[in-house]
Amino acid sequence: MDEKTRRAEELLEERLKRRGPNGHTNIEEDGAKAAAQAATDEAPTSDSVEALTNDLKRMTADFSNYRKRNEAERAEFAKFAKADLIARLLDILDGYDRALATIPEELRNSSWVEGMWLIERKLRQILEAEGLQAVDSLGKPFDPYEHEAVAHVESDEPEGTVIREHQKAYRLHDRVIRPAMVTVAKKKESN
Repeated sequence: MDEKTRRAEELLEERLKRRGPNGHTNIEEDGAKAAAQAATDEAPTSDSVEALTNDLKRMTADFSNYRKRNEAERAEFAKFAKADLIARLLDILDGYDRALATIPEELRNSSWVEGMWLIERKLRQILEAEGLQAVDSLGKPFDPYEHEAVAHVESDEPEGTVIREHQKAYRLHDRVIRPAMVTVAKKKESN
């Protein structure tokens, strides 16, 4: 029999002995005595107080770490929340680049062409202000994290070198949001 059960039986026997002449006990008196006894039976020791204090400190530190981690995740999410929109705007920027590259020389000084140049420049400035960076690929070794090979061509360049860029790569805050589409050099076959 455990200590609490034994103590409860003792209190019950004591209550039965103290019954009044009508067979009833004084409930208020018994309740007060039982509460006082329970309080002394379960009085916290210095060890339990120390253990509870340590648990509280640990839980406080855990919660603080959780809050910091959550704030960092939110900041990271906010930093890259616009990545999808920017990636879609890159198609428009590519369209401007292609259109401006095909303008005949005799039309380059016309006002509407200058307007197109201004729009392209403004769009590029806005995207760069948001953290967008163009990645140069020509002459660099092929990197599968930054490049998408669309062709391999025999060349005098070292094998695995990017020799043509079909579409530019872009990073947003050091994360590649669009890889470059490139042609990669391979060794010439000797016959």
